[in-house]
Amino acid sequence: MTTSILRRLPVVACIAAAWGGAAQAETETLATMVVEGSAGVPGELSLSPRQSPAPAADAGEWLRRINGIEAVRMGGHGLDPVIRGQQGNALNILVDGGYVFGACPNRMDPPTAYAPLHSFDRVTVSKGVTTVQHGAGGSGGTVRFERLAPAFVGGDVQRQGSLGASYDDNGERAGLYANLVAGNQNGYWRLFGEGQQANDYEDGDGRRIHSGFETTSGGLTLGVAPTADTELAFGYEGVRERDVTFAGAGMDSPKSDNDTLRVRLDHGFSDTLRVENRLQFTTIDHVMDNYSLREPPVKMGMAMKMRSPTESDTLTWKSMVVTQLADSDLRFGLNVLQNGRDAQIINDTAEKVAFLSWPDVTTRQSGVFAELDHFLGERTILSGGLRLDYSEASADAADQASDTGVVAADLYRREYGVAGDLAHETWLVGGFVRGEQRLNDTDTLYASLSRAERDADATERYFAKGDWVGNPGLDPEVHHQLDLGLERRLASGSVEVAAFADRVDDYIFRDTVEGVSVYRNIDATLYGVELSGDLRWAHHWETRGQLSWVRGDNLDDGGALADIAPLRGQLSQFHVREAWEAGITARFSDAQDRLGPGEVATAGYVVLDAEAAWRWQAMTLRAGVSNLLDKTYSDFLNRNRSASDPFLAEDPESLDLPLNEPGRSLWVGVDYVF
Repeated sequence: MTTSILRRLPVVACIAAAWGGAAQAETETLATMVVEGSAGVPGELSLSPRQSPAPAADAGEWLRRINGIEAVRMGGHGLDPVIRGQQGNALNILVDGGYVFGACPNRMDPPTAYAPLHSFDRVTVSKGVTTVQHGAGGSGGTVRFERLAPAFVGGDVQRQGSLGASYDDNGERAGLYANLVAGNQNGYWRLFGEGQQANDYEDGDGRRIHSGFETTSGGLTLGVAPTADTELAFGYEGVRERDVTFAGAGMDSPKSDNDTLRVRLDHGFSDTLRVENRLQFTTIDHVMDNYSLREPPVKMGMAMKMRSPTESDTLTWKSMVVTQLADSDLRFGLNVLQNGRDAQIINDTAEKVAFLSWPDVTTRQSGVFAELDHFLGERTILSGGLRLDYSEASADAADQASDTGVVAADLYRREYGVAGDLAHETWLVGGFVRGEQRLNDTDTLYASLSRAERDADATERYFAKGDWVGNPGLDPEVHHQLDLGLERRLASGSVEVAAFADRVDDYIFRDTVEGVSVYRNIDATLYGVELSGDLRWAHHWETRGQLSWVRGDNLDDGGALADIAPLRGQLSQFHVREAWEAGITARFSDAQDRLGPGEVATAGYVVLDAEAAWRWQAMTLRAGVSNLLDKTYSDFLNRNRSASDPFLAEDPESLDLPLNEPGRSLWVGVDYVF
């Protein structure tokens, strides 16, 4: 879609302000984070993970460095992204073209836990609803981790790739990665691998936080190009997680295995007509327990050993036609997304299955979509899209009894009065309309109205444990959202301000009633603002800043929604040269005492980071200190809610709370690109 890119570039300012740097080519300057030249809509970022600040434990921790993105911490790995106060399947997170749904009901393994960061060429982040082509939902935003087909020319074999390593002394976290590609115009292969190992980190008081982990991943992609307009690619990827510990939960995960198969077929019939097909199947086998990596709780003088083996299998299929008309780009197609989940909670002390917690749950969404970009001259773009999905859900083992006689259907009846057929089906309607206006050579104004429907996930609808019960009668959330934004890009810097308001009918609200965690529909609002920018002055000095704020209101009961971060931001001062840069950053957060059910207030903080980077030919060396003054602090978005932990230890005091962020961390990283 080269023509579409060329059309949009005069209209859309490529803003790097979310990372604080001006959008410049990688070969021209060392930037804290590379932002690729993109044909995306205003407010959409296309980032390269090849260059980044301090090493990240996983993709969730990396993403929360972007303005307006937070992440829920439960340990040292598996940070769960939050955008605009929304998480879970309110975010459409795609890994190389398909969905990966974790196998832990407690979200120890969100999709980003299975996205080895350095194997991707590009990460595209959109906030709110900017497209309908990836499936239903996505009211909070969309994140796409993408591996791109190499653009080899000629019949000679060509090679490219990257290698790197990193080390963080707090927790002795060490990482290695390799990403190798070779081929010619007729085909290619890509081989990638990544591994990290970490012990428990320490907070600013020197207190060890139960947070160690080991993760390895690797994969192979084989692509062939029988013609210049056709690409067929097959891929396999595996992720192995071992001994992942969680201070914010009553269990740890000694094992989690993910295997994924992918097929991609793209064909261009002409310069203006192209068909894209994606098929992916992924399986996850996950185990968590309360005794392998910690001392189990003791009840009546006996260790209560509990274990939960779980499975999640996900099929993603997408076919899309992309065509160009006289003054428009049109995309239409279909999606199928199916997920099967099964989980048990086993009392290993008594050698009995206590609960069928995911009682053979299947969810499926099948839909069609169409979206159009219409170009009204060089300065105005009108865009819109519409999709329709049929959503189904069932729990085939809901009437089966566990070894202890617990029947999931009885729990649903006890909490909600739901009886009889527990299957669910409904139609979901989503869409958006957006306008972009380039006001002058420096300013772009945009506005968007959208509707998105999000159906309940397997946990919200069917989870079945005595003190945590899903609700089979939940209605889908209906989001009506308004987005407004202004971007200014000057030769010496850039600034972006964005605001949104989201009215939600039937928001799926998790609450605690008489000691039982339950779900119900309420009406709610979410709204917020974001500000980011950078300024280059005195030739080599650059000031960067960002600020975000979100508020969530429960309109039925009053009070706050859960997992809403307070006012947060950062301010940086860097000295930038062609081959090196160095700077200091102040990260800050306001206190949060507007609490949802079971939440604990956190204090505000200011934390200082220092970093430097130097490039010599194809090698980049980075080093720095995070939390320079060794401050003890915690982010509000962490599992600081002992009373609502679904796998609660018998002794709540045994939970490692508060779940503080790492203290002073000295880190170093090296990358070699060829």
